[in-house]
Amino acid sequence: MCATGVTNVENSSSDVITRRDQVYIDFSCVDIQPAIETANFRIRDSSVIQHATPSVCNYTLTMKAYTDVGRTQTVESFAEVPLNQRIWVELKADGLDEEMVAMVTDSCWATDLALSSGSLRYDLIIDGCANPADQTVEVKENRWGTSNYFSFNMFQFTGSSGEIYLHCKIHLCPKRRNKCIPTCKGAARRCRPASSKYKRAAPAFISLAWTN
Repeated sequence: MCATGVTNVENSSSDVITRRDQVYIDFSCVDIQPAIETANFRIRDSSVIQHATPSVCNYTLTMKAYTDVGRTQTVESFAEVPLNQRIWVELKADGLDEEMVAMVTDSCWATDLALSSGSLRYDLIIDGCANPADQTVEVKENRWGTSNYFSFNMFQFTGSSGEIYLHCKIHLCPKRRNKCIPTCKGAARRCRPASSKYKRAAPAFISLAWTN
């Protein structure tokens, strides 16, 4: 008897996202021909720039995506990024005194809509630290200077092949007695107030989008 079946590869991340493609296997009376449907995402822009004005501190916030740990190979506009490929994302604040202030990435999360409050949400950074539920996420150099970066393996929302919007929230922290250094085993340490204009700077948001 001839039959046709579809087998889904087990989800490697969570019920919200997946880093595996679906595998479709077609059976016939003549032969068995497996076929794998691949999912590639294309970044809309190689970088996103936001000018944080008006503000007590005027600075430019940039977010760029890379395909190498040295952050030399930028993900060019509409370059294909397959599922589960590792991506490095760098956030940088230009126009600040690195001796006086550190940029802190508080949180980064993905949604299925351009709005940061999309119907689907997946957290990558929580309270300055990598989401402990996702072993692919690594956060580096957070709260040390005016730039930091993190990496993760590319994913898509389960049951969806649409767009992914990556959002990050940052704030500025005065460099006084190393109060900006995170403690990621448990709750992240927050910066203590200091007599500096930087403590009055409002948090900034920045977003980057991938499309399938």
